[in-house]
Amino acid sequence: MTPETLALKLRGGEFIERQDFQGMRFDGLDLSGGALRDCDFSNASMRGAKLAESAFDACRFDGAVLDGADLQRAGFHRCSLARASLRGATMSRAAFSDCELHEADAAEARADLAAFHQSRLDGASFAGADLTKAVFGESSLAGTRFDAVTLDTTVYYRAALRDARFTGASFHNVIFSEADLAGQDFSGQQFRLCQFIDADLGGCNFDRATLVQCNFKGAKLARAVLTAVHAPQCLFPEADLRQADARGGHFDQSLWVGARLDDADLSDARLEQCVFHRARCRRTSFARSRLVYADFAYADLGEADLRGAFFERTQMHRALQSGTRWGERGGVLDSDPALFEAERFSAARQDRPQRAGRDGFGRPLPSTSDDLEDLAP
Repeated sequence: MTPETLALKLRGGEFIERQDFQGMRFDGLDLSGGALRDCDFSNASMRGAKLAESAFDACRFDGAVLDGADLQRAGFHRCSLARASLRGATMSRAAFSDCELHEADAAEARADLAAFHQSRLDGASFAGADLTKAVFGESSLAGTRFDAVTLDTTVYYRAALRDARFTGASFHNVIFSEADLAGQDFSGQQFRLCQFIDADLGGCNFDRATLVQCNFKGAKLARAVLTAVHAPQCLFPEADLRQADARGGHFDQSLWVGARLDDADLSDARLEQCVFHRARCRRTSFARSRLVYADFAYADLGEADLRGAFFERTQMHRALQSGTRWGERGGVLDSDPALFEAERFSAARQDRPQRAGRDGFGRPLPSTSDDLEDLAP
């Protein structure tokens, strides 16, 4: 079948399957609105071709050239586009499900609202592309390039992003939910209103980064570098920041409820109006940090270093302070009458509401041997 015959049959609404178009030229042809299955377009030239709203099932485009092609609202299921060139292509609202796109080149492509689900994009390039509101769900993106991309409301859900490159990229309202970003270097980059819920950020470098109003709930930040970050009004509830280096960071008005900060270094940090309720801060350094109106109610400050810290109405209600190293304690409030009254009222209730997996105070129940050891006297 020739390219012209294919275009004619698709215009007539015919379903096309098991056809070989390897190496053929489809430049500028209108193949939109078609339905094709098990067809092979490997190494075909499709520059400027119109594939909008077409549906491809189990088709191959390995090494094909689709530069400048129109793929708006096209659907690709179980397709292979390995090493395909999609430079400058329009891929708005295109959907790729269970597809192979390793080493595909989509630089400068318009891929807003595109969706990549359970696909493999290792080594692909989206350098300079428009990925506004694009979704990468449960996909492998190892070594994928997002250089110089302005990521706005882009979603990476359970995406494997180790070794992905974000050189010169900026992030606004980006969602990295349960994504694997361990070891990434984000030094000096800007993140605003981004979500890192339950993401793996172990060993990441955020040195001098801007992290305004970002959410790290449940994230793994063990051994992460957060030195000199500008991160006001961030959320770190139940995050793991053990051995994190956050020296000189600006974290004013941030929330650290239930966070694990054992052996972390927050010396010289700004922590004004921060809330550390029930946080684990054993051997944590707060030396010379600003703790104005900070709240450590029920926190574990065992062997923590608070020498040289600046206190002003800093709450330590029922905080564990065994071996805590202090300098001056002026400005520290060791008890909160309002919390005492709340505890008395709560204890008087016969039935305490309790969420699954949490105790009566809302704390997560221990689920591992390490957690049980932490709770041992």
